[in-house]
Amino acid sequence: MLKNNIRILYIGESWLGSCARSVKESIIKQPEVILDEVNEDLFIPKPRSLILRLLTRIFFNSYQYELYKQILYRTETFKPDIILTYKGASISSNFIKTLQLKGHKVVTIYPDYSPHAYGKKHSAAIGTYDLVISTKPYHPILWKSVYGYINNCVFIPQGYDPALHFEKNYNDKKDFDIVLVATWRHEYGELMKSLARILENKRLTFAIGGNGWLNHRKDFPSNWTFTGELQGRSYVNFLRLGKICLAPLTRKVLINNVKQPGDEDTTRTYELAAANCFFIHRRTDYSTKLYNEITEVPMFDTPEELAEKILFYIDNPLQRKKMAQSAHNRAVQNYSLFNRSKDIIAELNELIDKKNLKKSNP
Repeated sequence: MLKNNIRILYIGESWLGSCARSVKESIIKQPEVILDEVNEDLFIPKPRSLILRLLTRIFFNSYQYELYKQILYRTETFKPDIILTYKGASISSNFIKTLQLKGHKVVTIYPDYSPHAYGKKHSAAIGTYDLVISTKPYHPILWKSVYGYINNCVFIPQGYDPALHFEKNYNDKKDFDIVLVATWRHEYGELMKSLARILENKRLTFAIGGNGWLNHRKDFPSNWTFTGELQGRSYVNFLRLGKICLAPLTRKVLINNVKQPGDEDTTRTYELAAANCFFIHRRTDYSTKLYNEITEVPMFDTPEELAEKILFYIDNPLQRKKMAQSAHNRAVQNYSLFNRSKDIIAELNELIDKKNLKKSNP
């Protein structure tokens, strides 16, 4: 029996390598999906320079108004079954309520460790959605007690983009011993400073890519390489230049002096494996269920344990290659966004069925 079509208006960023775009392109490949989109970043710019960020802040309400106007226009012309945002960083609770009053079900895919970490307006908006599809395994359990929400939250994990991150073969030609690509965060910075201290006499080559690191360049050895931001294919290509890639996590989360759970995984957890990279991952209960520590992905709790494993595996290239291939095989079989999107569509269809049942039984 053929499935009924589901019409989705998708709202998210459109640049190559963004999670929003990768999820959208995986959803649109599902045969029952008819999708229209509003690209959030075409309306609200995200500049890097201080002066342009200031101008964006000044004109934000005008940018947001244009975004909202386009969303309303698309809802009228496309007539979606579901309005689906990725994180919804620019969507307010009042606008979500406006869409709901027009009869729409509004859902968000939420990728961050805490909706409280991005201000009161964003936090309020997250509690307004008809459904939150979180990529964090602990969110549904703690949704009411820790975060204070009464709307529904379900868990569907993150994954890798087969069109962007998949690399069939391991790259034997390496330019660096250790590679990390991640946006700078204080916890990541402290980890790398500890590694620099512990491994200072080992003559290892380090390369770090991602936003924010160049502002902290003085904190690290002069012979380390820093590239700045990497997106799309440049992100994947750079990772594959490292003998050992690192996958840290944000574990220390304190919001309004209240401790909250930190990341159990990130998109790197899946992207590194799909790209056929050997990597060492921060250990969590969830990560140990994803990969075998002995045969696929070694893990660490402390900088000292990480340094110890770096020194062991740097001298074992054949073992690195074998483990990278094993992790790759597991990720390709189980962790693609194409597979995750099937679960997303199932949740959206269930929401639509509930809506239709309510209509037929007023």
